[in-house]
Amino acid sequence: MKILHTADWHIGKTINGQSLIEDQKFILNQLFDAIKEHNPDVVVISGDLYDLHYPNKEAMVVLEDALSMINLELDTPIIAISGNHDGKERLNYGEKWFEKTGLKIMTSYDQLLEPIKMNDVNIYVMPYFTPADVRQVFEVKDIHTHQEATEHIVGEIEKVMNKDETNILIGHLFVAGGESSDSERPLSIGTIETVTANTFNAFDAVLLGHLHHPFAIQSDYIFYAGTPMQYSFSEANQAKGYRLFDIEKKGFKQTFIPLEPRRSFNVVNARYEDVIHEEVKIKNKDDYFHFKLTDMDHVTDPLMKIRNIYPNTLQISRQDYEVAYDEIDVDVHTLSDLEIIESFYNHVTEETLEGIKKDKVIQLLEKHLNKGATE
Repeated sequence: MKILHTADWHIGKTINGQSLIEDQKFILNQLFDAIKEHNPDVVVISGDLYDLHYPNKEAMVVLEDALSMINLELDTPIIAISGNHDGKERLNYGEKWFEKTGLKIMTSYDQLLEPIKMNDVNIYVMPYFTPADVRQVFEVKDIHTHQEATEHIVGEIEKVMNKDETNILIGHLFVAGGESSDSERPLSIGTIETVTANTFNAFDAVLLGHLHHPFAIQSDYIFYAGTPMQYSFSEANQAKGYRLFDIEKKGFKQTFIPLEPRRSFNVVNARYEDVIHEEVKIKNKDDYFHFKLTDMDHVTDPLMKIRNIYPNTLQISRQDYEVAYDEIDVDVHTLSDLEIIESFYNHVTEETLEGIKKDKVIQLLEKHLNKGATE
């Protein structure tokens, strides 16, 4: 049995006002070509098909067209689950109709203990859930973390699992030790949402979504597909693509296969003048850029000027100083407000606060003090 594993499409995503919908159409076309080439028995999408709970009409059309292409035009069954970005109401609106054509979009928790049987392989699905969801569905009070919730679900699955057959789990969660990126929406504060890898020992393979790096965790049987394209500048150097599984009796082979984006995400560290005069090596001016720039003290509207050359610049930031993170030792009770600021500035930048910068600080201090005096 052959499975093409993908996840985290995030259809409808925007970055700093820039829609990525055309980039997503481009990468989906490559995915269609991959399905034609490999002819898998099923395509698995491990959550976050949409980027927002309430996607706009354009995003809904793109996803509907993609699912239709895979399922109807390419005659390939699909098993998809909801992720933490997905709104279940938007994702499963045609669930019963879809099942007639081999498209299974799993968003509810009453399906957790009912495997999908394909070619003597049992496929269990675990749509994104919160501990509160599991407490309600299983009527268990003492579940407060994702670890406890996942352990309970897996324990219930093990009660009905045929361990003499191949058992696969599809999920959307954060395995402890995994590597996250800026574009992943936090599930909770701290590490309470993480689940240990040994929780899934009962399964032969675990096909996950949520973490965007395809090699976010090193495991012999737990795999992230990663996103099909880059979704933040923290992912600039990450491989993007899909996984192909060849399932045999109680065993499998898997391969990660990269996809080429319409535009790459690039982080460029440079002097402002070097960028403006095109003295920085840039492979493709139409890529997406985050320029981290120095020597910008007297520059006005730098983003507008840079976009005249690199039209898809999404972000610029100043990198004028090496920042000191150690503590500063001064007696604030013996210094004026301006002297405190001057000491801090000197400590952080190893420069003296003077000229226009000092004048601006004085203006702000006077404005603040005058405001306080009149209140």
